[in-house]
Amino acid sequence: MRKLLPVLVFALSAQVYASDFDLKATMKQIKVEFNHAAQAEQITEMQAAVANLSQLVEQSKLGEYPPEKTELYLEGFNKLSVALDTVEDKLADGDLLAAKAALKRVDALREEYHDKRNPSIWSKLFS
Repeated sequence: MRKLLPVLVFALSAQVYASDFDLKATMKQIKVEFNHAAQAEQITEMQAAVANLSQLVEQSKLGEYPPEKTELYLEGFNKLSVALDTVEDKLADGDLLAAKAALKRVDALREEYHDKRNPSIWSKLFS
């Protein structure tokens, strides 16, 4: 039993550590992958970056957020998933230019949801 206790403690602490989610770090990684996708000159390069983006967005959906912002965050992540699916479809069709155009929707969503997440004082006053 004494040998089992340290193993159980380690397993439980690993589980707690694994369940922690750092949204800020994930957003930084999303930015890196987005830039890789935007700068890609070949379909395979862009496919890899978009696949990584999609994976990061799916991980983000599983994070725990403040109750007052959970719905907003999930709405944004769901819209990102749809936009990334469109980019992936264009890449599957072999159309790099159309995929890059569709990637602009991802950037527009970034701007939209960053503004919704942190509204300016002016929008709070005049809305």
